[in-house]
Parts: sequence; C-alpha cells; structure tokens
Amino acid sequence: MNTNDTITCKVPDWLASSARDDDQGSLINEFMVVAVNIPFCAFAFLSNLAFIVTIAKTPSLQKPCNILLGSLAATDCLTGITTQPIFVTLRLMQLYPDSSTCSYQGNVVTAFRVCIFLTSGWSFVFLCVISFDRYYALSRPLEYRVKASNTGALLTVVLTGASWFVLTHLVLFVFAPTGGSVFGMVTSTIFIVIPTVNNIRIYVAVRRHNKVFSEEGFAERQQLVRALQTEKKMALDMAVISLFLLLSLAPSLLNNIVSIFSMEIFLIFQPWTLTAVFLNSSLNPIVYIRRNKTLRDAVRSVLFLK
Repeated sequence: MNTNDTITCKVPDWLASSARDDDQGSLINEFMVVAVNIPFCAFAFLSNLAFIVTIAKTPSLQKPCNILLGSLAATDCLTGITTQPIFVTLRLMQLYPDSSTCSYQGNVVTAFRVCIFLTSGWSFVFLCVISFDRYYALSRPLEYRVKASNTGALLTVVLTGASWFVLTHLVLFVFAPTGGSVFGMVTSTIFIVIPTVNNIRIYVAVRRHNKVFSEEGFAERQQLVRALQTEKKMALDMAVISLFLLLSLAPSLLNNIVSIFSMEIFLIFQPWTLTAVFLNSSLNPIVYIRRNKTLRDAVRSVLFLK
C-alpha cells in the first residue's frame, strides 16, 4: 500500500462524514459543525448545572414539579458533557483519519451510541413523567398539593432513570439488532403520543375548571384559582419544552426522507440534524429561566452570590 493512502474506517451512515480532500465545501461543512458544537457543549453543561444548583440551594424552589424538571436538566447537563463532546470527537476523527486506529474509532462510535440512546431516552421518559404530573396537578389541584411530595418525585426520577438505563443495556448489548429496531420504533411512538395526549387532557381539565369557577362559592373559587395558577404556568412551560424537542427531531426525519433520493445530500445535512437535537439541551434552560421570574431571580442570586 502506498504511504500516502488513507485508511477509511467503516462507520454507520448516520455518523459518516461527507468530507473529502478534493471537496473544499464538504470540509468547510464539517469544520462548521465542529465549531458550532464546541461552545454549545460548554453552554449546555454550565447552564443546566446552574439550574440544578439553584434548585438545590433554594428551599422555596424545592417542589415536586421542579425536582422533576431538574431530572430533565440533569439529562441535558449530561448531554453537554458526554454525548455532544463525543460527537465532536467523531467528526474530528473522520476529518483526520490517520490520527486514530479503526479499532479506537469503533469504540468511540459505540460510546456515542450508548450515550445518545441514554440521554435522548431519558429526555423523552422524563417528559412523559412530567406530563402525567402536570395532568394530575391540573385535574385534581387540591389533592395534588396534599399528596405530592419531594420524596415521591425523587423516587420517581430514580426509578425511571434506572429503568431506562437497564433497557438501554438490553437493547444495545442483549437484544438482536431487529429487536432493537422494533423497540426503537415502539418507544418513539410512545414518547410522542403520551405527552401529546396528556397535554390535550390538561387543556380539557383547565376548561372544566373554568366552568366550575362560575358555579362554586367565592371562597372555594379563590382556593381553586390559587392552586391552579402556578400549575397552569408550569404545564404551559412543559408544553413548550415538549414542542421544542419534537421540532429538534424534525430535521432528522426530513433528512432520512432525503436519503432515499440522494445519499450525498443526506451526508452533508446529517451532522446538522444531530446538532439540532443537541442544541435543544442548550435551549431548555433558557426557556426555564426566561419564563419563570422566581427561578430567574434565584439563578441570579446563586451566580452572583447575593
């Protein structure tokens, strides 16, 4: 073999690079992907960590709904320090194939598959859990305030996170590839349907309570309004988060359709579709803080030691 030849390692199509030495445009595309992802790795990690620390250091914010939201922030924080940096590493390894062996690159691909399966799965699972929590809070607001507890929320987070961790191991390392594909399709459908259905149920519950307001006595009405006010705001925020997550997956879906007609175009846009998913981890804390003044003030106090 000629010493100038480059060894090309086999990687999955959804991770493959379009960069070629004779194509300046594809090289620029890959470098831009790396340049965009590097700062957002740090931002996703630090911003979500700031949110978690704020909840931990502010007793007034330590409520079941915020603990569940913290699980989502922890997942985004983990994305910023594991999945996204590994993705950047893979792009660089394919840009400079002589810098590593195919065996090492294969290990990095495996690590990326595990991390993205874990973090994306946790995001969807926790959103499903939060949607059930919001429905309970708005369908039975007074009962929710009595029965919901921080301990119960923490237990739910731990059990849910551990269950998905076990499922990840089974799907990636135990199930046959066909079984894993079926599992992926089924869970994807479930993760989309459950929050959507629960958001519709929340809307119906709010409409029902609005009708009750006109029938209840003044004292009962005031008590119900106070109970619902915060819960409605939180439910709306989570609906926005769910919508952004689904929108971040749209480019990937469209690009898969493009792959039917042109694999070359697919390879150009594929790293950007993954980047869109990762950017969601940086967007979420902005939504949390921008839409919640109490949380915004608490974050400012923690960051500036006020």
